[in-house]
Amino acid sequence: MSDRLTPVLNAEFGRLAAARRIAAVPASTGSPAQDRINAERWIARFGTAAEPDGGAAVETGDHSVIIRPEQEAADSPWVVYVHGGGMVYYSTSVFTPFLRTLAEDLRAPVEAFDYLKAPEHTVAQSVRELAGHIEARCRTVTDRPLVLAGDSVGGLLALYLALRVLPGVFSRVVLIYPVLDLHTERESYRTFGAGHFLDRDSMRLFKSVLHPFFSEAGFDPMALPESEVARLPACSVVTAGCDVLRDEGLAWAEHMTGRSADVRHRHFPDLPHDFCLYAGKLPSARDAVAEIARTAFPLNEES
Repeated sequence: MSDRLTPVLNAEFGRLAAARRIAAVPASTGSPAQDRINAERWIARFGTAAEPDGGAAVETGDHSVIIRPEQEAADSPWVVYVHGGGMVYYSTSVFTPFLRTLAEDLRAPVEAFDYLKAPEHTVAQSVRELAGHIEARCRTVTDRPLVLAGDSVGGLLALYLALRVLPGVFSRVVLIYPVLDLHTERESYRTFGAGHFLDRDSMRLFKSVLHPFFSEAGFDPMALPESEVARLPACSVVTAGCDVLRDEGLAWAEHMTGRSADVRHRHFPDLPHDFCLYAGKLPSARDAVAEIARTAFPLNEES
């Protein structure tokens, strides 16, 4: 693809990346707790609007946040969302501004689930508890389709849940700049390994956390057997062109298109990882979220 040859970061994100370099924001302080605080402060300052658009209502529960749009479409799905952060960072509170935007664009409720974080908890503990909460919610939603979505590691978790834990439950799975390969570092790791909002070293840390669980489970998105491909619901994958995870997303989309899977792919060549979290302040991110809502979430081919 041409963007592999001449990757150019969007001007808005380029300015933000330059400011991040000038401020010498460290990828890690060595303390997961402090790193979480720093990451949330950065998103709150540079990604979130002072006053959110729209009148979406936010309901906070014990394990999830439900965002209901001001105007809900009569045929809207219930969107279950699993957030990113390597299973180390972030929370539903960090994602709520973005998910308010998504819910308004979709005119559908979006429920985002929190989960236990590493290294304080194992991935097995986190996945087991997360799966239990999502399964309980799915049993209560009987009047509309269910869509499962996630970004980054949340995309990996969404794919795992849809295939291994709750097969046949979801009408569509939406994977936004997902983690899909825990074994290989492709060219995008070298091209975008620093200064593009998800550094190579951070991703290596996340992989070290994730790999033991998914290896023991025998779950590799890059080598799904035909039996699991057959169980995959309609799927949308969104990739970012200036992202260490770009190449694995492109490779997965291409590979799945050649198999018996219904996979849509939307690529944003000049955007970095985590761009959705900046939809509150950067027009390029806001436009991309609107495009994702329009193209990645349809429940039928006519949408």
